[in-house]
Formats: sequence, C-alpha cells, structure tokens
Amino acid sequence: MTYFLVAGDLPGLGTGDAAVLVAGGIGIALISVIVLAVADFDRELLALVLLFGGTALLVAGMDAAGAKASVSTFEALAAASLGTLLGGALAAPSVALAIPVFVALVDAWSVASGPSSRLLHGDPRGAAELTFDLPAWGGAPGAGSRLGLTDAIFLAMFAVWAKRFGLRRRATAVGMVGGLLLTVVLSVTTDRALPALPLMAVGYWLPNLDRLAAMFRHGDAG
Repeated sequence: MTYFLVAGDLPGLGTGDAAVLVAGGIGIALISVIVLAVADFDRELLALVLLFGGTALLVAGMDAAGAKASVSTFEALAAASLGTLLGGALAAPSVALAIPVFVALVDAWSVASGPSSRLLHGDPRGAAELTFDLPAWGGAPGAGSRLGLTDAIFLAMFAVWAKRFGLRRRATAVGMVGGLLLTVVLSVTTDRALPALPLMAVGYWLPNLDRLAAMFRHGDAG
C-alpha cells in the first residue's frame, strides 16, 4: 500500500517504454503477492467472506472519493478473497483442468473484438472499476498501466486449485506471475492490447503437465 501511495512522488523514469515496464512490473508483482497470500487461506470461509465484504465496501467508498491508485491494495484483497471463495466452491478436477483453457480463450476474444477491446481503445465507461490502477513513478503521464480485476480473481482461483490438487504450488505461482509480467512486456513492445489470462493459464499448465494429465486420466477412469 505504501508503494501505491508514494509512487507518484518517486523520481521520474521518463515516459518511454522502460518507465511503463518498470511501473507495470512492480505493480503487478505487488498485486500478485497480495492475491497469492490470501489464496493460501482457502479453508477460512468466514474470514474470506468478511474480508471480501469489508474491502468491497472500502473500494466503493474510495472510488467514489476519487482515491485512484491508493485503492489498489483493497481492490487486490477484494479480488483475492472473491477468487479464493470461487476456487474453493468450484474445486473439482474437471473444472481445474477446463476452466483455465476456457477463460483464456474468452479473454483472447474479448481483447481482440469484445468488451475489453472497446474499453482499452478509449471507452472510459467502467474502466476504473474493472481494473487496477498501476501508477507510474513520478506520476509521468502515459507511463502508468492497468491490470484487470478478473485477472486477479482467476489468479486466486488457480492458486487454490494448485493447492487442493497437489500441483507444484511454487512453480505454478512463478509461472502465473511470469505470464502476467510477460503480457506487459509484449503489450509494450508490440504496442498492442494483449490479453493476460492466456499467458497466465500457460503458466498454470506448464509446470504441471504431468500432474494435470494424471488428473485427466483418473477422471476418465472414474
């Protein structure tokens, strides 16, 4: 939270690609740490419900007051608690196998021609509510970036399934966060809006191909 509060007062890094990469990378890393930490408490249902309700109220109030980047920490807690609850409720091997592929395809379509594409190309309606505001160092114009709230929700869901179904948790976390960071790099270098969920889903699948295949064979046998 301290970083999101003081980022605008840090020494500026200019307005080029490097500034966007640094600011976006740090912001995504911090959001991911919050989400993955909350997802580790997937069995604490009452605490998760209270956390989601409390942080959602804070986010609504802070957004109404124009808090901007300072609300990102509470948005991360709200998204993480909601994603963790959904991950626990949908914790079935078939879901853990199929959902990452499905949401990755939907996200790719959405960015290519659907609602996300319109949002990214200048339609401001709902933009603040649907994304994290990742501030630029020194408040340099054009050097900030955004991360979708749905990306954080699915990050929590995937982390819960990795824990519940004996996947490689550390490698999965590294792979998913690496996918998010790679999306930022590719978006900046290609100057195009790219979906985050496909690469995050790849980071979920790749470290666990053998274990996911075993889950699939076990499901067929059942």
